[in-house]
Amino acid sequence: MRAFVQALFPFLLAFCGLSCSSSGDGGDDGAGGDSDAVPTVDMSFERIAVAGLDQVTVRVTVDGSSAVPSLAVDHGSLSDPVADGASWLATLTPDTTGEYVVSASLGAGSASRTALVLQDVAAGWGQPEAVAGLVNSSGYEDGSTISPDGRYLFVQYGPYGASGLVVFNTERANDGAGGNRLSPTVFSHPWVDETLGPTAAPQRPYFPMGRIDGTTNLHNAASWGVGIGGSPILAWSTIFYGFERQADGSFGAPFTVAFDDLNDGIINPFGLGFQPLGGDDYRTVFALKDSFTTDLGFDLYHCDISAGANTNLGTYVTTTPNSPPARGAPFASSLVDLGDNSGTQGNNFLELDSGGAVRAIWTDDEYDNDPDTHKLSVHVINSGSFPGTNDYTSLVLPNVVNVPDTEAIQPCLEGDGLFFTQDTSVAFAAYAGDHDAAGYATPGNWTAPVVILQKDTGTGPLDAADIGKVVAMGESTLAVIDGHRVLFFVYARVRGIDPITGIADLDFQIGQVQELAAALLSSG
Repeated sequence: MRAFVQALFPFLLAFCGLSCSSSGDGGDDGAGGDSDAVPTVDMSFERIAVAGLDQVTVRVTVDGSSAVPSLAVDHGSLSDPVADGASWLATLTPDTTGEYVVSASLGAGSASRTALVLQDVAAGWGQPEAVAGLVNSSGYEDGSTISPDGRYLFVQYGPYGASGLVVFNTERANDGAGGNRLSPTVFSHPWVDETLGPTAAPQRPYFPMGRIDGTTNLHNAASWGVGIGGSPILAWSTIFYGFERQADGSFGAPFTVAFDDLNDGIINPFGLGFQPLGGDDYRTVFALKDSFTTDLGFDLYHCDISAGANTNLGTYVTTTPNSPPARGAPFASSLVDLGDNSGTQGNNFLELDSGGAVRAIWTDDEYDNDPDTHKLSVHVINSGSFPGTNDYTSLVLPNVVNVPDTEAIQPCLEGDGLFFTQDTSVAFAAYAGDHDAAGYATPGNWTAPVVILQKDTGTGPLDAADIGKVVAMGESTLAVIDGHRVLFFVYARVRGIDPITGIADLDFQIGQVQELAAALLSSG
């Protein structure tokens, strides 16, 4: 395990918190027929399980021409296409884990998709790929959550290279900031001082720009009364975006789910969970720490949103310079009362019964040092209904799931078991008991976790030979789409190596993979 990769996920959250095709327009494809017709090119991927890294079948379908399409891949190797009925098939052979951008064209028609090759993918799952549409960018995308109905994908976004947080916390003797920009001298580094990703439409409309001038981070904070260049810490502007699933399986039409903190984008939720309320209405639950409560850890809050429209989770106002902002009005979010919180209640997942009511809330514990740190818990409703009840039975899952000496975070329960992040790979623990506190507490109801999406298992410090590799994954979240369960997740690939510090530049993106069998979800 590469310790600095494990360390990056907490930094990111602490500071902040299916397919697609395209066709061109144009003239004759040179294949005869209607000279004005433009062929429509579609592409899909199928995983070929082989020893070592899996290969990928690239299936290209052309409507409007019988000519052979041209195929290309940005790295690895791609065989020549061969006819297969109405389609053309080619085999992608990867040379390492990572993204493989495959393109196909014929005349003015074209399509492009990004296959994602991982160290290992469990049997029963298809070919992973990057989520298409407006979700991924050159900034960092984290905290992915799909609504249970599969209509909306929510992602935490910042226009930065994620590894800037690692540089900031690296000792000054090793060319970092040592955790303080201003002492003993003002620290500068491109990953700390400059933005990277988009901050405007179409990808990121409504992004808070109070702390950014063009592509320059101002290191200020209006809500804290801190002027330009005056912040000693690296507190990035980030917000959650929702994206609507489009007819072609991509995600677009972004909207925001965020706090109003004087255009700072500093106060942020993390670990969103969703309960459909009908139509475009959802109840979201998230973790927040803003000094309002006396608990030392993060608390859970809930707020109703209308997907597709921007939501203000709550307003903050300044108090005195260099002091935390106070809650103002309106403040739409309300505390979820789970009782005493001596640790972290984060990365929640709402378990729903067959009628859509919340039956239990699953959480993890990342950001403290109590006995439950890096373990999964569940809070089962005993009486009343969410969110009005405060009658819960809370328990830490048995060690068969919370395996000693491993990190277990970011839970997502489905009828047959629990998906979660185990040591920055995606794991699954099957469950066969009743969906109540007694059942969840019984070790014999669980099977030992198995990794279903495996990150690159290389060892040692990351260097230039690792560029492109997928070195971490997490944030699994599921929905049934077109009759199959689809798992969405965050992955981090090595984008480059910083010549100043030698630290790897990790690009955080959102991926997805479809379960091959038809969905047989059960709420138990």
